[in-house]
Amino acid sequence: MTTTSAPGPVHDCDVLVVGTGPGGMAATAAAAATGAEVHVVEALDDIGGNSVWSTGYMAFVNAKAQRDAGIEDSVESFVADAERSMDLLRDRYPVIHDPVLVRLFVEHSAATYDDLVARGIRFSRFIPRPLQHTTDRMLAVEDMAAFRTAFAPDFARPNVRLFTRTWGKRLVMEEGRVAGLIAEGPDGPVSWRVRRGVVLGTGGYQSNPELRARHVPAYLARAPYLGVDSCRGDGHLMAGAVGADLINMGLVLPLVIVSSSFVEDCIAVNQAGQRFHDEAGPYERRVEALQHQPGKAAHYIFDDVTATRKSQLLQQMPEPSVSAPTLRELAVRAGIDAAGLEASVAAWNAFLAGTDTRDGSFGRVILPEGRRPIAQGPFHAVPMVVGSNFVSGGMRVNEAMQVVDVFGDGIPGLYAAGDTVGGLNPTAELGGMRLAGGFTLGKIAGESAAAGRTAAVQAPALQGAHQPSMLASRIALVNLANAPKG
Repeated sequence: MTTTSAPGPVHDCDVLVVGTGPGGMAATAAAAATGAEVHVVEALDDIGGNSVWSTGYMAFVNAKAQRDAGIEDSVESFVADAERSMDLLRDRYPVIHDPVLVRLFVEHSAATYDDLVARGIRFSRFIPRPLQHTTDRMLAVEDMAAFRTAFAPDFARPNVRLFTRTWGKRLVMEEGRVAGLIAEGPDGPVSWRVRRGVVLGTGGYQSNPELRARHVPAYLARAPYLGVDSCRGDGHLMAGAVGADLINMGLVLPLVIVSSSFVEDCIAVNQAGQRFHDEAGPYERRVEALQHQPGKAAHYIFDDVTATRKSQLLQQMPEPSVSAPTLRELAVRAGIDAAGLEASVAAWNAFLAGTDTRDGSFGRVILPEGRRPIAQGPFHAVPMVVGSNFVSGGMRVNEAMQVVDVFGDGIPGLYAAGDTVGGLNPTAELGGMRLAGGFTLGKIAGESAAAGRTAAVQAPALQGAHQPSMLASRIALVNLANAPKG
């Protein structure tokens, strides 16, 4: 495909970054630091993407915070944890992971921690997750809105120009390389001619049920999603149209829609008022536990301090909460057994008042900060709803974060970062990987795009027996990109 003309105004730059989530922000900063002329396209009104709405958990390996806390970690330990996590998925999902990419993340994650701290990001504490991480390596960000502030100076550089409310539509190919972008801006069509490289950091395809429906059962395609509505898979569609190898598109994990930061302060009870699982445990176990409850119904229970402190996270929940001045009245309004609810809250508060670090009923180790009880009325209950926040599908890349085709050859001029990258995403069940992976590998993508870099060793080619099915997937994606929008 060769495109020689484009509608609307035409801009020229060295590097074009599409999307400003963690991957896009890091890519912009890295490319701009080289002195390259960088233009950035963002669908929303401001930078940050889903990062500013996220839980704010980030995993690092051999980071200064670990060393300061006397925590020993290693590349091999993390790789083993990642392999174990993915092994649990392989019998139920098509899982293709990239061990080279996993190691690339591990080897650079400590530098990401240092960079974020230098930019003013503050981490409050380690979040233990012993079923996923064999050592403490997941940290909680104090204020997710700080991501925007941290990277704002990079977008204010004289060699950076940001275009908001602009959606990428098609990549422009010239003489076998990605040389530009056609987009839709607030005033109509706009396009770019790009001298060195395009970085796709457009996020996942969570907010595109039509695209999800091509890869997962209907209940997952229709499942509610919590986050920004710009994660439509635009980067996936554009890259697929020029030959990118898209992997893990069917790896869409169901989960109970709730921020991990919010659930720290809650317990979950069924209609009998009884707790039934580790509320902060692995995502899939939460779903399984909920589906085994009568009517598949349950509520998160929390007090007014949590409702006030974490109101933004509460507002993101897919269904509204109910409130009452007492637990007994709350039970009546929510359809929960009152005696059971009062007993469950009392037992939880008694555990928090003690010194045990592990909940004796379900092994929960992620507790409210300061072990604060559910005690301050009015009290609240919000329904547990199964949805789909995490998608793992994305482009296969080489060590330069250059997008590759189904034969393992790099596509000249095209790079990827964040949730558009498929090879690292299957590690998401570990926790803390989406943000940390985006910032870490996004930096490499930005540096590579500015230098026009390719990897010395290309990604392994897909064997011939599988090429027709991948080609069919690519044709399907092109058809979806060309389909009229309703």
